Amino acid sequence: MYTIGISAFYHDSSVCLFRDGRLIFACEEEKFTGIKHDKSFPKKALKYITTQHKLTPEKIDSVCFYEDPSLKFNRVLDNSKKNFFRNPIHSIKSVVEVISNRVILNRELKKVSKNVYYSQHHNSHIFYSAFTSPFKESLVVSIDGVGEYETATYGIYDGVNVIIKPLSEYPNSIGLFYSAMTSFLGFKPNEGEYKVMGLSAYGNPEKYISKLRTLIYFNGDKLICDMDSFKWDRSDKGMFTYELSKRLELLPRVPDSAITNDHHDLAAAIQLRYEELFFRILKQLHLKYGIENLCLGGGCAYNGLANGKIYNKTGFKHVWIPPAPSDAGSSIGACIEKLVVEGQKPYIGRSPFLGPSYRIDERYKEYFGTSRYFYAKEDVLYRLVAKELKQGKVIGWFRDEIEFGSRALGHRSILADPTVKGMKDRINHLVKKREGFRPFAPMVTKERQRDFFWINDDVPYMNQVVMVKDEFKDILSATTHVDGTARVQTVYPNSDIHKLLREFELLSSYPILLNTSFNLRDKTMVLTPLQALNTFKESDIDVLVLQNYIIYKKRKS
Repeated sequence: MYTIGISAFYHDSSVCLFRDGRLIFACEEEKFTGIKHDKSFPKKALKYITTQHKLTPEKIDSVCFYEDPSLKFNRVLDNSKKNFFRNPIHSIKSVVEVISNRVILNRELKKVSKNVYYSQHHNSHIFYSAFTSPFKESLVVSIDGVGEYETATYGIYDGVNVIIKPLSEYPNSIGLFYSAMTSFLGFKPNEGEYKVMGLSAYGNPEKYISKLRTLIYFNGDKLICDMDSFKWDRSDKGMFTYELSKRLELLPRVPDSAITNDHHDLAAAIQLRYEELFFRILKQLHLKYGIENLCLGGGCAYNGLANGKIYNKTGFKHVWIPPAPSDAGSSIGACIEKLVVEGQKPYIGRSPFLGPSYRIDERYKEYFGTSRYFYAKEDVLYRLVAKELKQGKVIGWFRDEIEFGSRALGHRSILADPTVKGMKDRINHLVKKREGFRPFAPMVTKERQRDFFWINDDVPYMNQVVMVKDEFKDILSATTHVDGTARVQTVYPNSDIHKLLREFELLSSYPILLNTSFNLRDKTMVLTPLQALNTFKESDIDVLVLQNYIIYKKRKS
């Protein structure tokens, strides 16, 4: 029998599919719609899996949703009552929106299956992280914006089940604090946080850190946010008040305006304050339970800068973060919880390549245009692409099933030689067409990762930032950030991308490639061959690998 998991209505809506307790598909709605972080009910992703697997309601044992709509409604209602006289319009709109979403949800879920299982938001995060990990015992922490009431929880995983406890409640939220400060810096919340992380390396936190410590802090064990400076609980017009600007003695940055040293320094302070709060939680939990293994879930688990420091700052010896720790992965977590409650043992696997795959048939060749192309067998393909990379070419790489999560992990990637001077700037400006301060990640073979990077555990999903060894910082200039760090991806043997890395190593001595997602600025990762072809034509990518086809861009004479 089949079980379907769904997340929707906040950000990163997704669908997953289990068959007899085994995960066989997972994909975000945004990859079908092209809307970044699409929060709508995932109709297109759902239609894809029901069509591909010829699923009818009779074949679907149950559908699982990643949070409890009743509890969420209660929280929104409680908050709206509390803030009604401060902002009556927002209060009414919030209640109407949550009721509308609930009506849509009930209608759409019943179309999928008569049996509906509701998890809770942070339960879904925790079950997903714990049950995808290699650990038989672990402490599991989930931190994000907000679920039903909780903004952070933790659990004790014993290899069979998880006992979950709260850490903080709305409106006090580390995740919402980081998003509000992201907005203050002129970036989009729930999307631009990674820009703040990249920007933080250019600044000095000292100017602003003491001020940020008065805006979010612990009073005993209780997290407190200064809600005179923030307004995510009473407005949809912004996340902060004018009081924040007064406290910081800095005006909010206008989006797309110049970035100053003050913005660098504020970004550094934001990241530092996040780390202070994050490590306080982790250190206390480690001292309390003495467990050496840590699993992370929730949107804050994407903070690779903090994740890479856990080993030195907290006492944990091993860290696990799944490929999609935010709301997208929660569709899987909801199904896992349901299976566990029923006494079943779910099988997840650790491959992130869970989305659609597309064959390249004759109809696609008409889209190749006048470009030179040919079909290559596997061994020839890797050798030829490695040669192009060594010559300084930028490669669009499109292979098999699309990865689940926000990171390109080797099936929808843009690749380049990380040792080429100026490659970072070229890809930022001419290929991705994005801000120049943003770093790129290196992918490296598992067997040689410790030759180049100070790394503890494998990081197959690119979710930890680590130090580059001194002797390689200048050599790997395109993937080494200004502070000497890199967001590394461990690549395991017997994969396509590992074979390419080995071929590149034969030519360069470095089993390392620059890897970034196959998309342009403000667009989603390419899903289909046609999207890959269009992105190839619209950008400065030199060569496109489309399954086994190598396509060369026609150059103007």
